Amino acid sequence: LWRGDPASPAWTVCWLREGRLVALLAVGRPRDLAQGRRLIQTGTPMDPELLADPAKPLKAATAATA
Repeated sequence: LWRGDPASPAWTVCWLREGRLVALLAVGRPRDLAQGRRLIQTGTPMDPELLADPAKPLKAATAATA
């Protein structure tokens, strides 16, 4: 899942498994890297639509739980 344009100087690609972030590659987006590490460690469910929006912080892309 891409966050940003890979032709630009800053972008992130995220890998999800069963709705959880399992890996990411961040180029020029150190905040994505730091937040992504925490989200991977906690196994937090993610909302793919929010996750794809580079204007939102990664931590804001968590899936709503009922």
